[in-house]
Amino acid sequence: MIDKEIITKNEAENDGQTIHIYYDDIAGLYMAFGLSAYYTTMVTDPYMSYSEAFQMPVALLRREHVLYLRQGLTIAEHSDRSYYRFTMREKVGEAGYERWASGILTRHGQLAKYT
Repeated sequence: MIDKEIITKNEAENDGQTIHIYYDDIAGLYMAFGLSAYYTTMVTDPYMSYSEAFQMPVALLRREHVLYLRQGLTIAEHSDRSYYRFTMREKVGEAGYERWASGILTRHGQLAKYT
């Protein structure tokens, strides 16, 4: 099960170079939130949404997305099929994140009108 406190802490303390991804066994997908979601889009093309529970963007990653991350990044930590922590080669930081996150939230809000 995904732990909201751990995810929130990891993203609040993100050093601008780390991607945290978590496996959700119910959906059968990996997820990255906040800055980690932003950084995944620099390596692969996940499905993007907005998590109302976490109040931040969320990247939904299939296994092939994780393979791209594994091939292109350094694995800093791995728990069998539940969590990965990747380190990017260079620090990205938060430049562009606010505008990107705002776009995700706007699209999410537009889609919510029709559901």
